[in-house]
Amino acid sequence: MKQWQLKDADTTLRLFLTAFLLVLTIGYSIGLFFVEHKSSGSPSGLLEEYRGTPEGIEAAELKYEKSVDEMYIFLHNHILSLSFVFLAVGGLFYFTTTNQKLKTFLMVEPLVAIITTFGGIWAMRFVSGHFVWLVLISGTSMVGCYFVMVGLLLKELWNHEEH
Repeated sequence: MKQWQLKDADTTLRLFLTAFLLVLTIGYSIGLFFVEHKSSGSPSGLLEEYRGTPEGIEAAELKYEKSVDEMYIFLHNHILSLSFVFLAVGGLFYFTTTNQKLKTFLMVEPLVAIITTFGGIWAMRFVSGHFVWLVLISGTSMVGCYFVMVGLLLKELWNHEEH
């Protein structure tokens, strides 16, 4: 028995999934713009966001180190919400015709990256600033997987001769 695939979807489902992916991507992108706004996406900006403005540094805005409570709330909210984002996107992506190895990587990597990114943020705050590199690398991987999956999903939804 042949597995159902997105290319088999009717126009109503295609429109619904496209609208969902676009709205989700707007929300996801706003989160990325917020990270850029708060930390400039740089190692020093990320360190300052969680560890506070280093002593003796003149800054337009002084930032204070995040407390344990603030970190728990931040991690709880982000790990749970991003898990559902990648459940939705990965769940849809499963029904594409993408090569199985690439499909598996793109579906699993962001979930691993959630743990390494946010675990890295915890470690960066409480263990060592050197974990900023883990945060940057795993966060970049997570974002890349998201946009590749969404791009391939939209392509699969709309680029078939069978419509």
